[in-house]
Order: sequence, then structure tokens, then C-alpha cells
Amino acid sequence: MQADPMGMHDWHSEAYVEEWIGDWDSEERRATLRRIAHLIPRDPDDEFRVLDIGGGWGPVTRVVLEAYPRARVTLQDFSLPMLDEARRRLQERGDAVTFTQSDLMSPKWTANLGGPFDAVVSSLAIHNVRFPDRIRDIYAEVFPLVAPGGCFLNLDQIAAGELAGRAGRHAQQMAARQELFEQTGQWKSLGELPTGSGRRGPMHAHGPTAEADLQRIAGHEPATLSNQLRWLREAGFDEVDCFVRDGRSGLLGAFRAG
Repeated sequence: MQADPMGMHDWHSEAYVEEWIGDWDSEERRATLRRIAHLIPRDPDDEFRVLDIGGGWGPVTRVVLEAYPRARVTLQDFSLPMLDEARRRLQERGDAVTFTQSDLMSPKWTANLGGPFDAVVSSLAIHNVRFPDRIRDIYAEVFPLVAPGGCFLNLDQIAAGELAGRAGRHAQQMAARQELFEQTGQWKSLGELPTGSGRRGPMHAHGPTAEADLQRIAGHEPATLSNQLRWLREAGFDEVDCFVRDGRSGLLGAFRAG
């Protein structure tokens, strides 16, 4: 199993996984993840089954079980260091959580999950396969895992189209310009802003990206919001929506009729 086709993440490294968890395990992040749990259309006292795709060290599973204490969760991931950390952090939940290792890059990732599930959830996982055609296929593979009346909730990165991406970058620069004015009392032109204003910091890099992988990504329609919503409808879901859109992230919901 490969760590990341783009060479950005090394999910097989215990040291890298520990660093990653430290960057993302915060109360602010947990508050964001609760949005996923609260969208599951079940009573807090219900017993039902949940699949956490790319569940990592268990942050989504934890907020789901806090909201629905009688739920039972299958946490899927392909990183052994992540799964080991999840077992440690969720051990007090006993047999309410089961763990399974499989690779989203393979269509066989669903083989040992034992669905269907009343809810399938995921956060910051599926985009890591990088290939838009593979993301589309994963959505099709998720659909039969969702029981009638169930849902699929995915909080993840969303690609921007060319024009929307340009507008988003412009908005970041305008916000940086406003912040600089509030600090100094002077308006600057966009060209006068400090280098890097409105841009994210450099991403991790653990290896090169193969030219064939870049060509594969370029050869398929991007994983924009409109495309991902369409892929979910094409997978068979009866209703799809975007509940939250914040910069490069979005919380997508897909629902099956009962």
C-alpha cells in the first residue's frame, strides 16, 4: 500500500503520524467534527451502525459516540500507526468500536467491512487518494454500504474550479490587505502585500510525484463541489447537499430514502 500518490504524507511512519495528530487534535477541530455527528438523522438513544472511513486515530468516531452512546462504529484506515493510536485512544469504548485495515486505492477496500451501515462518515481522508476518478469510484463503492434511510457524511477538501479558485485566492489577499490596514492604518495595493499573503504554508513533502500520476489527475474532471455532488447522485443517493463550505473544505451529505 502506498502512503500518498502525491508524496505529501507518510502514513506508515509512526513519527509522522504522531506529528499529524498533534497538529489536528484540538477542541476547535472537535467542534467542527461534531457537525458530522449532529447530521446523522437518529435519536441519541438509538442503537445503530456507523462506518468511519479513513478514521485515523479516531476523532470522528469519538464525537459520534459522544452524541450517540449506543452506536457501534467500524473504524477503517490503511495506516497501522493510525489504527494503533485509535485502539489506544478508544480502548475505554470496548467492543463499541471495531477496527479494520484496508486501502481506499483498491476497489477491494470494502471486502471485510460487514455492511450495510446506518451512517457512513469521513473527514479529511478520501481526498488523499488524489485521483478524481478514484474519488468518484469510492462514492459508488460507498453507496451499497449505506442502508436504506441512512446517510453518508463527508467533511473533506474540495477542489476549486479555475475561476472560483482565482476568486478565492483574491479574497484571501483582500482579507490580508484589510488586516494590514487595521494594524497600520494604511491601505496597500495588492502588489505591495508581503510575499505569501493570503496563501497557505508549504505542504509536507515526503517523496516525488510520478509523472503518470500527474497525467492521471489532469486527465479527469476535478473534484469540485458541483462534480462531487453529481458523483454522489450518480452513485445512487436520493438527495445530496453541501451543509458547510469554508475555503477549501466542505461538508457533503448524501442520503438514501427509507
